[in-house]
Amino acid sequence: MKKGIKYTVFIIIAGVTLFNSMYLLPLDEKLASEEIREFDASAYVDGMWTDLQTAYNGAVEINSLFDKLRQDPAQTFSQESNALGIGNIGYFKVKGEGVVQEVNENNVIILAGDQNVEIETEFIFGNAIRDASGLIRINDFDKTSDLNSISESINEKVRKQLIPDFRTKVKKGDHISFQGAIELNKAHLDLNEPEIIPISLQIVP
Repeated sequence: MKKGIKYTVFIIIAGVTLFNSMYLLPLDEKLASEEIREFDASAYVDGMWTDLQTAYNGAVEINSLFDKLRQDPAQTFSQESNALGIGNIGYFKVKGEGVVQEVNENNVIILAGDQNVEIETEFIFGNAIRDASGLIRINDFDKTSDLNSISESINEKVRKQLIPDFRTKVKKGDHISFQGAIELNKAHLDLNEPEIIPISLQIVP
């Protein structure tokens, strides 16, 4: 009788040990694997950078865009601009070529056709490049902070990888080509010397 009790106790202990090894340890591992991790905006931007540059290859020539805006701003905003929110602000992909008129501390002024254009080289901020691209959808992200961090990472990449080399070489009289983004307000449309956040800058030989 005692021997039977011992076997019963042994079986119960073995069963509990087996249960713990099968369920409790994997549960700990599962909890560890599901720890909340910060969104890696830098890695995300690195992964989309080629697509982002490709998107700007389809930018509209800036003088052509401005002609359309003068003729029919509502339709041009509808057809050419992108924005993550609803309102009067629109972001446009633009490209062009022109001759450098001024090299200033914070920007470079070029004459593109008959249009003076301000290429920003210092104050690279905001959502223009991100939103104008049309590649980012607000519903793909749960947190606004993730969207903001994407813009910050894009702008940082432009500041560190594009601007320094360009600034060391550019001078008055140079012919340059550019691609970038501009922000315009449909309700208060100002086409005088637009400010362009660049994604591509080249000095044309």
